[in-house]
Amino acid sequence: MLLLLVLGLAVAAEFGARWYLADRAEREASARLGAPVSVGFGPTPILWDLATTRAIDTVRMTSPGDARVPRIDVTGYSVTMVDGAILAASADGTAILSGDQLAAAAAEGNPAGDSPVAGLTEVRSVRPDAQAGLLRADIGGIAEIGVAPGVSDGRLTLTPEQTELIGIPLPDGLFSGITGTVDSTVAALPGGVSIHGARVVPDGLEVALIGTDVTLR
Repeated sequence: MLLLLVLGLAVAAEFGARWYLADRAEREASARLGAPVSVGFGPTPILWDLATTRAIDTVRMTSPGDARVPRIDVTGYSVTMVDGAILAASADGTAILSGDQLAAAAAEGNPAGDSPVAGLTEVRSVRPDAQAGLLRADIGGIAEIGVAPGVSDGRLTLTPEQTELIGIPLPDGLFSGITGTVDSTVAALPGGVSIHGARVVPDGLEVALIGTDVTLR
């Protein structure tokens, strides 16, 4: 009977610790990201981890995103508390923009409406072509061009396969709406997380994230 009581208290303490830590982290992360965030822990009891290694094995943060925020899935490893800050020794994950999000973000980088060629060089839609590893952008309803994702100095780059359309040069920063959306999302993630890679997947653009000494809170 005593053993059952002790086990019951241990389970209750574990449940309470997980709920308290997750709830606090979720509220802070949701406010930063501007979209709902869920926080979960690995299968190992976190109270046991803290008592034996003074570190939590894994902490996973996920978000379904919203119309403007990509879908997020980031996991931190070997999480400890140092001087009041919660730090992960390393982290990895992904941010995925859907086709609709890509089109909406791209519209923000379209030329100003008073430009004489604005309608001819605006991005009207974007769709993923995972087999070719390209985004296909409808420019002005005239033609579709391929756009290759990449990473330079820790930032997303989008490079069109051609620089002009029917003799009209494509404006600089035509896809700045997409890169800007990714930049603002990464800035809202825990400090220490950066872009490691980018690729086109069937449901959109996947940005690989990585980090060391990541400040979760």
